Order: sequence, then C-alpha cells, then structure tokens
Amino acid sequence: MDLITLFEYIGLFVFAASGAICAMEKKMDLFGILILATVTAIGGGVIRDVVTDVGIPVFFSNYQYLLVIIIATYLVILFRGQIKWRNSFIILDALGLAVFTIAAGMKAIESNYNFMTFLFVSVITAVGGGVIRDVLAQRVPTILKREVYAVASLIGAICFWFIHPILGITLSSYLCLGLILFIRLITLYYHIELPYADKEEIHF
Repeated sequence: MDLITLFEYIGLFVFAASGAICAMEKKMDLFGILILATVTAIGGGVIRDVVTDVGIPVFFSNYQYLLVIIIATYLVILFRGQIKWRNSFIILDALGLAVFTIAAGMKAIESNYNFMTFLFVSVITAVGGGVIRDVLAQRVPTILKREVYAVASLIGAICFWFIHPILGITLSSYLCLGLILFIRLITLYYHIELPYADKEEIHF
C-alpha cells in the first residue's frame, strides 16, 4: 500500500467516524448515521473528481472505501457512551482535515496539476465532506464560521507545494500533515479566530 492510499483510508475512517458522531448527537436513526458518515467521508473526494473531470469518482469504483466507512460507523456505535463526544469529534475532524489535504495534494502533484488546481483539489477534498455533513445536520458549516479551518488546510497545502521539491514527498507530507493538525487544534484550544466585519467595524 502506497502512502497516498494509506492517507486516504485514514481520512475515510476518521471523517466517517466524525460524521457518525455528529449524526448520533442529532439523534438520527441507524440509516441516518451511516448516510452522514458516508457523505462526510467521501463528499470532498466526489466533488474533487467531478470538477477535475477524472471520470467516475473513485469511491464508486472501490468497494473497500465503503467497508472502511462501515467499520468506522460500527465502532462509533459500539463504543457509544464510552467516548467524550465533543473531544472525539474535534480531534477526528482535525485529523481528517489534515490527512485529506495532504493525500489530495499528493495526488495533484502526481497528476502534474498547476499551483491553483493543486490548491483547489487539496482544500475541497479536505473540507467538502464536512460542509455536506454540517448542512445535513442543520448546522452552520465550519468553514463559514470564524474558526481557522479551511485556512489551516490552505496553509498546509501551500507549504506542501513549496517544500516537497526540497525535502521529498514523504517527509513533506508528514511535516505538513502535522502542521495542519497543529494549527487546527491550537487555534481551537486558544480560541483564535479569523477577523470578521459587521456593519460598524472590523473585529480581530
């Protein structure tokens, strides 16, 4: 198994788990839990594959992806009541964001995409599933809040683009994955938010 595939499976697992946790918090039935887990795990990748016109999205031609999603969902249900939901959701979502950003970035580099396409592919794969999850769960999508979420993915992707020719794909991928995870968690812990504007002034 190559590094890209490994990252994709990790991303599928953790995003599926975060989707299942979100569904359980919203008191969805078992089918709803599986659906939310699935769209969270594959949403960004499907959007990426459709926009970049690579043919049928990878998810629909690889049944192992569905197996990973089912296992993640089953484990979340199995260990219900034994997990601190809020902390688990935050950590899994941050890990999924980091892993999918780098996995998609590696694929983009392998496909010789230009810089702008590389950024689009990396970020949309990382945040797309979470947006669909939040919309279906009737929550304001995280990327539309003031939290450092998509920006963390963008920073990690930019760093990956510029350092991979120097340090190599493997080392760069781990460093940038850690960078995204660090930015996302540290900004949450210290309540660091993006500036926003209302009718009167800009807030920092």
